[in-house]
Amino acid sequence: MRSSGMPKQFLEVFGKPIIIYTLEKFEKCEDIDKIVICCNASWIEYMNSLINQYRISKILEVVLGGKNRQESIRNGIIRISKEGGPDDDIVVIHDGVRPLVQNVIISENIRIAKKYGCAMTVKPVVESVCITKSDDAGFEAFKKREDTYSLTSPQTFELGILEAVYENNFDINEPMPILDAAIGYTFLGNNIHIVKENNNNF
Repeated sequence: MRSSGMPKQFLEVFGKPIIIYTLEKFEKCEDIDKIVICCNASWIEYMNSLINQYRISKILEVVLGGKNRQESIRNGIIRISKEGGPDDDIVVIHDGVRPLVQNVIISENIRIAKKYGCAMTVKPVVESVCITKSDDAGFEAFKKREDTYSLTSPQTFELGILEAVYENNFDINEPMPILDAAIGYTFLGNNIHIVKENNNNF
């Protein structure tokens, strides 16, 4: 297929779509039982053809994505919930365009989420970080790089917690008030437990 207008997860590297590299990581991870893919309606048929071509066996379903990342995640949660699993089932959220995720990071996310209910993958910040004033007139503070991390994926939650995050922060008629599942988790008064990643997870 031609790359013009193609979502970046379907672009090929060495003859294979990026998303297949990503799916193969989860396919090979013994801690992963099933995979739900959230996909733009126009690309669901192509996604299913790739699944068959590359024999990705853990796929539960390719579901319709949303208008944004968070709505897509919500659609995925709805599909997972239909399986009728317990609230402490573990759900790992990952971006299809991040194929370099390491198996140890996936498994550590699951281990931490089983213990605390939530795990958030973070990367060290390599640039200097500052906080600006609301009027952009200057800086309020500088942060030490060693105390600062950027959020990345995977993000991992107990299913019941993830359902609560989206039930409390999602209105189909309003813009999504949370930019990230882990941030929404903190809105419920919870602490995030982190898994430290290097800067190769992209």
